[in-house]
Amino acid sequence: MKNKLAYRYRVVAYFTLLLLSVTLAFALIYTHRERVFKIELLKNEMVPYQRFIHSHLSKSLASGKGISESMREIESAIPQKIRVTILSEDSWVLYDNFSEYENITKSHLDRPELIDATSHGSGSAVRYSNTLKAQYLYHATKYPDIYIRTALEYNESVLPFVIRENRYMAIIIIVLLISVAAIIFMARRINKPVAALKEFMEAIQNGELESKEIIFPNDDLGDVGEKIMKAFTQMEENKKYKQELTHNVAHELKTPVTGIRGYLETMINQENMDPDQRRFFLERAYAQTLRLASIINDISILNKMEGSPRAFHTEIVNIKRCVEEIKSDLSFKLDERGIKMEITIPEELQIKGSYMLIYSLFKNLTDNSLEHAGENVSIIIECSQIAGKDAFFRYSDNGKGVPDHQIEKIFERFYRVEKGRSRRSGGSGLGLSIVKNAVKMHNGEIKAENLPGGGLLFSFSLSNVVLPQSGA
Repeated sequence: MKNKLAYRYRVVAYFTLLLLSVTLAFALIYTHRERVFKIELLKNEMVPYQRFIHSHLSKSLASGKGISESMREIESAIPQKIRVTILSEDSWVLYDNFSEYENITKSHLDRPELIDATSHGSGSAVRYSNTLKAQYLYHATKYPDIYIRTALEYNESVLPFVIRENRYMAIIIIVLLISVAAIIFMARRINKPVAALKEFMEAIQNGELESKEIIFPNDDLGDVGEKIMKAFTQMEENKKYKQELTHNVAHELKTPVTGIRGYLETMINQENMDPDQRRFFLERAYAQTLRLASIINDISILNKMEGSPRAFHTEIVNIKRCVEEIKSDLSFKLDERGIKMEITIPEELQIKGSYMLIYSLFKNLTDNSLEHAGENVSIIIECSQIAGKDAFFRYSDNGKGVPDHQIEKIFERFYRVEKGRSRRSGGSGLGLSIVKNAVKMHNGEIKAENLPGGGLLFSFSLSNVVLPQSGA
């Protein structure tokens, strides 16, 4: 596999390169501006001397003196570091205090400072002097009959500025180093969620996700990492749940299908079967088809609740009427087992929700009592409290109850307290799971507990109570 540069090193490299680019651009701009500033400063230092020289020459030449004689009169007034050159109108050297100008046999018309002075009245240039073998800043000014040019050796004259620039460079280097250190620090912080994600992916690949604790930093990238991990964990749980559901469904369907097949095969193989026995087998096969239909219906409801909850139609549901309807529908079974049902729910209590789910909720609780509570018991369904938009209910029976160590598991799909009993009684093992999901879909919570005197109590809440309209 091709080696890749670690993410944090790439971040450091990118930002350091960016910082160096910005610093270089700043340094170039600053150097250019400083150069312009220094040239302007040196020009300002020389211009007053040019004016002074021109003023003196105007008077001295008018009195009949020559240029050399006139310049010697003011030599002491001009700093020795300033080179002064007087040129004729056609740029021939008439005087130069730094060289033997008498030997110069070439016009200076091609000098850049003189070209600018001819065009604009004054001009400047930094260039190497072949005569003095040094770098000079030249500034020339055009007067009616002459050019006066002054020059300062550029390197020596800018020494204070170089010192100051060195200080600036030292500051820039220090700031640069601090910035790089800050980039490295930030890269480490940025790299933490990336490293955690990498560790997370490696744990997935190695099958160590459950045994490995992965901690993301408390920042935006860390939050993204947490959400990715939670989403993946949820996907894995859903995958595991679907696998378990498929296994359980296959197992649950196997019993009624095997029963139906057995009864039908017996009838096919025994053509002279007694009519009463044949009827018995048909009734048993029919009972198994009902059980099969019940399992398929419950699975369908659960899948619909978990996959597309919005598919359930919502309406205003009168809770007492709904429970009374369940009591009526199950009256034969209730009477057969000697079970009494007491309903204490306000007549006006209405909830905006799914009638189908609320009906399934109370019916599955009642079916659970019919299958497991025993005979000659009592069922009490009451609304214990209405608080704002929430209604709180208690469903209880005084039957057998559930062992304490199993009570937390009774809402799990296909879980049975007594193995095999639900199959014999026709239950699918999904009833209480439907109850829990129906409560959850109405923004409520449910819990189960054993009653001190025996029996089982379900406490749950349903939201979206519709308050009665007050009269005008």
